[in-house]
Amino acid sequence: MKKEMLKRRLKDKGLVFKEEVPGRIKGHTYAKLYSQNDFLMYLGIYEGELPYYYPWIELFGIEPHRNKEYFFGSGLEEFLIKSCSEELPPGGRSFVEYSEDEETQRELNEGVPPPLSRIGFLMLKHGFTWFKDWYFPEGFNEGGYKLQGEKPLNEKRRKAHMESIRKNVKDFTSGEEALPPSILKRADWII
Repeated sequence: MKKEMLKRRLKDKGLVFKEEVPGRIKGHTYAKLYSQNDFLMYLGIYEGELPYYYPWIELFGIEPHRNKEYFFGSGLEEFLIKSCSEELPPGGRSFVEYSEDEETQRELNEGVPPPLSRIGFLMLKHGFTWFKDWYFPEGFNEGGYKLQGEKPLNEKRRKAHMESIRKNVKDFTSGEEALPPSILKRADWII
C-alpha cells in the first residue's frame, strides 16, 4: 500500500489530507482528513514492511455532524471504507472507530456479530473477512472503540472466513428474538 495512492483517490472525491505528522514507528503517519474544508476525521496509516508487517489504515476521531451530510451511513463513509480496502493488500487491516455511530455501538453491545453490524457489514462488502471489536487501554492514548477488519491472505482463507461468518450469522438469526429489518437484510446478503 502506498499512502500517495490513497491520497490521490481521496482527493478525487474532494477529500484532503492536512497536517501530516509521523507516527511512533517507521512508515506510520497520522493526518487530518478534510471534506469541503470541514474537518472529518483523523487517519492513521501504516505502510507496512512485508512480509513481516502488513499495512493498516485507521479511521478515528470521526466528526459525524461537521459535514453537509451525516457521515455514518452516507456514501462518503462507504467510499472511504471501499478506498481503504482497495489500497490494502491481502492481509491488510482497517480499524474504524465507532464511538459516534450509535447504531453500530448499540448492535455490538447487544451481541450482534461484528460482520452483521452496520459498519462491519460495510467492511465485509468491501473485502474484509476477519473481524474483532476492540478497545485497548493505552494510558489515555487509545482513542475510542474500534472495529477491526482484516483482508484474507488468499482465497482459501477468504472461504474459511466466510464459512465461519455465515455460521455465526445463521446461529444469531435463528434465535427467537425479533431482529430489526436492517439486520435481517444484512443477514440475507451474507447467507
